[in-house]
Amino acid sequence: MPDKKTIYLFFGEDNFSSIQKVNHWKKEFEKKYGNINVETLNGKVQADELSGAYETAPFLAEKRLIVVENLLSKGTIDEQKEIAERLEDVSDTAILVFLEVEQPDQRTSLFKKIKKVGEITEFKFLAEAQLTAWVMNKAKEKGANVPSQIAAYMASLTGPNLWAITNELDKIHMYCKDRAVTKEDIDELVQPSLTSSIFKLTAYISQKDRKRSLKTLHILEDSGEELIRILFMIVRHFRILLQVNDLMSRGHGKAQILSKLREHPYTIQIAMDQCKNFDIGKLKEIYGELYKLDIGIKTGKIKSSGDEKKELMLAIEKFIVECCG
Repeated sequence: MPDKKTIYLFFGEDNFSSIQKVNHWKKEFEKKYGNINVETLNGKVQADELSGAYETAPFLAEKRLIVVENLLSKGTIDEQKEIAERLEDVSDTAILVFLEVEQPDQRTSLFKKIKKVGEITEFKFLAEAQLTAWVMNKAKEKGANVPSQIAAYMASLTGPNLWAITNELDKIHMYCKDRAVTKEDIDELVQPSLTSSIFKLTAYISQKDRKRSLKTLHILEDSGEELIRILFMIVRHFRILLQVNDLMSRGHGKAQILSKLREHPYTIQIAMDQCKNFDIGKLKEIYGELYKLDIGIKTGKIKSSGDEKKELMLAIEKFIVECCG
């Protein structure tokens, strides 16, 4: 629970943790001051309404908690500006928490004002070792027995999405009960994320394994992923591979690459491993082919929507076959 500051902003790519934190505060606040002193407002709240909320005296208690959800991403610029101007007047009896599920614009007057008068916490994705530990702890909470190696393998499939991991652990516990979870269980039960599937696809391309590359592409499409999004992720990953390859060739280690590219540590480690199978010339050639694909889609030479999306699938298949040739 907060003690000195009265204004807070929680945001970040790990919105599972930010939402859990706010829910914990609400629960603890209700225990101490009663649910009548907890209020939640949506992102389209107006300045007068918000002022009324934090100026209202607590009912038979010392404090009131006001949570404002997604104001920085959904509220108008004018309303945010007016709210920012009034934040100096927040009562000492009010705890004001701004919760953002999406990334807020840090250039706005409201963000800058919260930074000045309050406390900002950014929830970043967990690093690889932290994520493995989180999986094991969450599994233990749910009564599932997930050894460390299996937790690490599961995390490699789901990525740092704690929402997805939580749902997958529910399935695993129902299926495995009290016995130790195995790699085979994970393969059978866990739906890989799009990102991890793209890692697998590019790994097969780096190994010139045409059969597995095409199979992975078709599995992705069968799972309901949009082809245009699959292509976007392929382009993105090869762009990262180009950057990582260039930095590695100049003698940079993982820590330096992380600081320069600001990608998740797991993504950088995957890229560094895959770069061993690509030289810079091949990566530039592949990226050039992806650029041609993109131009073909934007100019309409390659149809990518409705019944004509088969053209895009054929174009991506051709790209993969040529990369593996």
